[in-house]
Amino acid sequence: MVQSHYDFVIVGGGTAGNTVAGRLAENPNVTVLVVEAGVANSADLPEITTPSNAMNLRGSKHDWAYKTTLVKRDDYERIEKPNTRGKALGGSSSLNYFTWIPGCKPTFDRWAEYGGEEWTWDPLVPYLRKSATYHDDTGLYNPELKKLGAGGPIPISHSELVEELEPFRENLIKAWKSTGKPFTENIYDGEMIGLNHCISTIYHGKRSGSFLFVKNRPNITIIPEVHSKNLIIDASNTAKGVVVIDKEGNEHSFYATREVILSQGVFESPKLLMLSGVGPRKELESNGIEVKVESRHVGQNLLDHPGVPFVLQVKDDICVDDILMRQNEKNKAAHVQYQKDGSGPVGSGLLELVGFPRIDEYFEKDPLYRERKAANGGKDPFCPEGQPHFELDFVGMYGTAFQWHFPTPKKGSHITIVVDLVRPVSEGGEVTLNSADPLEQPKINLNFFADELDIVGMREGIRFTYDLLTKGDGFKDLVVKEFPWEMPLDDDKEMRRAVLDRCQTAFHPCGTNRLSKNIEQGVVDPALKVHGVKNLRVIDASIIPVIPDCRIQNSVYMIGEKGADLIKAAHKDLYN
Repeated sequence: MVQSHYDFVIVGGGTAGNTVAGRLAENPNVTVLVVEAGVANSADLPEITTPSNAMNLRGSKHDWAYKTTLVKRDDYERIEKPNTRGKALGGSSSLNYFTWIPGCKPTFDRWAEYGGEEWTWDPLVPYLRKSATYHDDTGLYNPELKKLGAGGPIPISHSELVEELEPFRENLIKAWKSTGKPFTENIYDGEMIGLNHCISTIYHGKRSGSFLFVKNRPNITIIPEVHSKNLIIDASNTAKGVVVIDKEGNEHSFYATREVILSQGVFESPKLLMLSGVGPRKELESNGIEVKVESRHVGQNLLDHPGVPFVLQVKDDICVDDILMRQNEKNKAAHVQYQKDGSGPVGSGLLELVGFPRIDEYFEKDPLYRERKAANGGKDPFCPEGQPHFELDFVGMYGTAFQWHFPTPKKGSHITIVVDLVRPVSEGGEVTLNSADPLEQPKINLNFFADELDIVGMREGIRFTYDLLTKGDGFKDLVVKEFPWEMPLDDDKEMRRAVLDRCQTAFHPCGTNRLSKNIEQGVVDPALKVHGVKNLRVIDASIIPVIPDCRIQNSVYMIGEKGADLIKAAHKDLYN
């Protein structure tokens, strides 16, 4: 029988939750409970650990598969399902697309408005580097990059340069350089402009997920496949524990003698706070929930990067569709190679090159952009401090997870490109309750493209990327045709429609329990304690007040690491 009392109870075994659990368990006398909605054996499941399978996890049993409003404008609305989040030990670190990027200094420095100086770039850099250990077994990169991780349980390395993708890589780099944009191998010190060989949470052909933080820790108890019902908050507004519901529908209560840590992620953490009586009064009362703490920012300020993916057919065998997506001898040989030493296309996420361009010269042609820039004192309204406008992901295969409205081609070789607008100007979205039923998913509105300027920005980002690939040196000679049909590049009105019709989430949601100096500004204080509730912290992507300029995986580990240190500082009798 599982015990019911622990020093710390962590609600959610995701990217940040497992990081916190692993760090708190460094004292062998401390007991830690992690309750998790998904399975516990992520590290043993080839569908999770095999990098080339990542896209197949969308819509699987390990996906929360949220129904989500992407765009909600007076003139256009779109709702999609599934919006993927990881439902397995490791959370989205068990399902994501691997890239390890910190972001830009000026963006983190904006966090000072919400969390003070301790939540800015310089003091956060050690935490951005604490979870990982960087490996460069082939000695291809600057040895200084070892500073990105030397001792954390998450092995990271540059994406394997798959032999079969060499012409793809060489020609993409040649095309990029022909645009006059920079090529860089250092996007890790606060500046992030250019194309680079990316670092991933893959090592020796296996995914590195946060489940590695809780491996072989006898003082961590993991209870998988349970859904949280509510936090136990007593009459003095002190968090005591959590009630969970198992697969049979039975309820179980678990108690923390020290603290409860909520780490269910950007959609489930605000939902559980609201179900527990902490949130906007109107939202709680309309669902028949007693208001314990009126906290109007719970579920608000939802941030994410809108992305528009597109596909180009290229000359045969330039990309690896034939090797990975079709049953043939090449496919068999690739799997044999992977079984032997973890190398080759099967052990790769196929994302070897990521671009971070600024494209001011494209924006300047647009009258709305020029008007908004003038109104902003002559500064770029997207990235006035020099950050990139886009993250461009170049995937050497047809990307099913990014092209779900189109049939998968049965033959031919394809590049998938995802154009992510990394500093959108639209107001954030929100997470609200569909009902007081803990098993019902929350209502999610990402609110993409509420501001017309974001549509202009995305339109020009697509144009730049098409120019790069269809007119850039080298790569232009590899392009056969557009798939499944042509992008209406020469028509602003049609491009606007294409942006709205083809946009999707870049899967970087955050912000729904925002870091803040008081309850009027957000949900948690600079120590990540929930305003108005004692012994309760939120430690996950939901506390992010300003979205980073790239994928958020590295930032979420950082939040877990800093959160763990904040807890340790409050319990000096356990951690000296």
